[in-house]
Amino acid sequence: MEPSSETVSVRPLFRFLRPYRHWIALAPVAMGIEAAMDLAQPAFMKRIVDEGVSAGRLDVIRDAGWTMLLLALVGSLGGLLCTFVSTRAATGVGNDLRKALFSRVQRLSFAQTDRFTAGSLATRLTNDVTTVQFTVVAATRMMLRAPFLLFGSIALVLLTDWRLSLPLVLSAPVLAWIVVRFMSRMVPLFRERQRRTDALASSMQETLEGVRVVKAFAQEGRVQDRFDALNEGLAETGLSTGFLGARLGPSLQIAQQATLVAIVFLAARESSAGLLKAGEILAIVNWSSQVMGALVMLSFHVMHFSRAAISARRVAEVLATEPDLADGPVAEPPADGSVEWRGVSFSYPGAAGDPVLRGVSLRVEPGEHVAFVGSTGAGKSTLLHLVPRFRDATGGAVLVGGRDVRDYRLDALRGAIGVVLQAPRLFSGTVAENLRWGAPEATDEEVEAAARVAQADGFVRAMPEGYATRIAQGGTTLSGGQRQRLCIARALLRRPRILILDDATSAVDPATERALRAALRERLGGTTVLTIAQRADSIRDADRIVVLEGGGVAGVGTHAELLRSCATYREIVESQRTAGTALDETGV
Repeated sequence: MEPSSETVSVRPLFRFLRPYRHWIALAPVAMGIEAAMDLAQPAFMKRIVDEGVSAGRLDVIRDAGWTMLLLALVGSLGGLLCTFVSTRAATGVGNDLRKALFSRVQRLSFAQTDRFTAGSLATRLTNDVTTVQFTVVAATRMMLRAPFLLFGSIALVLLTDWRLSLPLVLSAPVLAWIVVRFMSRMVPLFRERQRRTDALASSMQETLEGVRVVKAFAQEGRVQDRFDALNEGLAETGLSTGFLGARLGPSLQIAQQATLVAIVFLAARESSAGLLKAGEILAIVNWSSQVMGALVMLSFHVMHFSRAAISARRVAEVLATEPDLADGPVAEPPADGSVEWRGVSFSYPGAAGDPVLRGVSLRVEPGEHVAFVGSTGAGKSTLLHLVPRFRDATGGAVLVGGRDVRDYRLDALRGAIGVVLQAPRLFSGTVAENLRWGAPEATDEEVEAAARVAQADGFVRAMPEGYATRIAQGGTTLSGGQRQRLCIARALLRRPRILILDDATSAVDPATERALRAALRERLGGTTVLTIAQRADSIRDADRIVVLEGGGVAGVGTHAELLRSCATYREIVESQRTAGTALDETGV
């Protein structure tokens, strides 16, 4: 069972502080200097009033004034140093945390990323890490300053006149009660706000990725309404949080002012009795103000830390999630391109109904070209996705190179496999940079050769800057067929032992597809090719065709053999001849 953000411990996050412990250790020293200088100021003000102004001694006023300026300078330098070291530590922690979080996300399985959702993972990598980073600054600077001023000011008030410390002591429980009461109501609001932020981010990402579908169906108003509803929900939660936080300040201020009035009242009585001088009253009022200010500061930091604790747990939840797909012990790539499914079954986690695959047994020899056909939901893509371990079979075993895929390290297994998925995905950058995702060290000649096999070289050279032409994120400036051909070239560039084409030519015209198949036959003599295709014409020349139906194998053979022996295959071919419909609109 995977951890949830409400129960996961944030203790593992403290290891990210370890590399910056020297900076963090220096922060309280620097902050102690600043706080000490602030605490000393009222004492010198007391001297100016009682020994300088009252006695008419300008030399005392001058010396004390210059001392106060010097203390202010030293305190400013201490504060500047504390700000520098705390920011340095917080920036490092945030940087390391983002890297660790992104690395963990990269290792999660499809099922795990689906559970978190892309929008939630994005907000955890950005908003939540930023909140944790700011908390490091607050903890090493402001949260240190407040206790210094609090306890230092109380001690100085006690040394000056212990009776005047009574209002401070009595007000502390009142302030604590106010803060606890507000926090009990704000923490659920913080948690709800993060949940609604995730929902808004996921909706926005989904809309932007599917913007062409939105426009094609003229559904801008519908998605706008959905966005507005989510945005208004987030705004309402933010308003409730802000309004509650705004009420905390005045509540604390009232308690603070009442305490100061009580102190001034007691000080006035003692002054009338000759027990206190004017300068002492001034100093005590200043120290008392620092005490109350420190308490208010601590209260607001408690509120921030309550929110930060939620963000920290959300970050820790991802880091505590162990990837479903663990590396095996074998670091060597598969010995050959053979693929075998032995009694393979598969069910999606939490899915109701029959398994997607049931007892599939099949062997593909090295260098063989095998095509997979079947109706929607027959399990074609699922079966092929088990080969590079995008998911693991829930029953049986998948073997590559004669070894169970779970025995390989993921990078060793996937490094021997080229995959072109149903939805071709390109990244922002040049054409050459996108193709080199398959092999970063590939030469220009190798890049161009792979593009020629994939029938992409012609249209790439027609671009303004050829292979140096920049394409938009997702390849949105290219046609569907162009994106598919570039993705095929990217897979070919790594010289895979196994090439998986998951409905990879659905947007390519028949003539170009025929040229592509011929080029693949010529250049990939030793590569095992596993293909899912929509059109029957695309698979006629396969060495074997596997027909899937209801999660099992309904037939295996050549095109001619299946026409004679497999009713399901005959129906597929006949439906395309008579109705012109595609084999499969989704390739599932």
